[in-house]
Amino acid sequence: MKISFMTFVAPEWSLEECLTAAIRYGYDAIEPRCEADHNHGIELDTTKSERKTIREQFDSCGVALTTIATSRRYAFDSDHELQETIDLTRRYCDLCADLGARNIRVFGGRTPEGMDFEDAKKVVAEALHECGEYAQKRSVYLCLETHDAYCNSSDVLEVVRTADNPNIAINWDIMHPYRFGESIETAFNNVRQHVRHCHIHDAVRPEDGSTSGWELALMGEGDIPHDKAIDLLATIDYGGSLSGEWIRAFDPEVILPHDAQVLREYIASATE
Repeated sequence: MKISFMTFVAPEWSLEECLTAAIRYGYDAIEPRCEADHNHGIELDTTKSERKTIREQFDSCGVALTTIATSRRYAFDSDHELQETIDLTRRYCDLCADLGARNIRVFGGRTPEGMDFEDAKKVVAEALHECGEYAQKRSVYLCLETHDAYCNSSDVLEVVRTADNPNIAINWDIMHPYRFGESIETAFNNVRQHVRHCHIHDAVRPEDGSTSGWELALMGEGDIPHDKAIDLLATIDYGGSLSGEWIRAFDPEVILPHDAQVLREYIASATE
């Protein structure tokens, strides 16, 4: 089990600064967030020469690039928009393959107005099936996140099964199913056969108990039992990353060392 962080922790950092922080605080990997104007230099327009240099940077410092986080989503009622996102997904597969990454984070997205959710799930599954065929050729996995209209882990499982492609997997954002009322055990049982990447961020439940308004917290100081999730992931010998996604929520010099220490303690307890 690896620990990682997404570049949203410090969007202004260069790739060298991200890698230096990973080494300083004992992270195994970093997760570049593309399509968000971050300063790491990993985007679709990164040249072949630049990709080679970036891959060498990761290899030389011992920090892994396991997953690239994108904004790609597939619940569109427009054929033009759907084809555009499929084309961009294929380009991300090429980018990942060039950099040595194996996973791409993608979304189902919000259900378009006037579209039934069941129909939206079919659109997403069909698009992922098509993208998955190209991903297979590039030895890359598309990881559908438990997010947006797909916070319910059973919906994500249904889409992945319908997509019916071995290179379509799950990005378990541990917070979102939990804040919508699923237990950690229920979410885990739904994702366990397909999970390749996890997003972690502790948070405090709002006083009114609603699904919105959760305030991000340092790991172990919120209401989301990540220790239980890690215990369960250990039962399947999960080898992917636990990647911290804190969108401009903390000073990186505070959250990075703190969460690294707590996550290491959780992992040690789960695997002892």
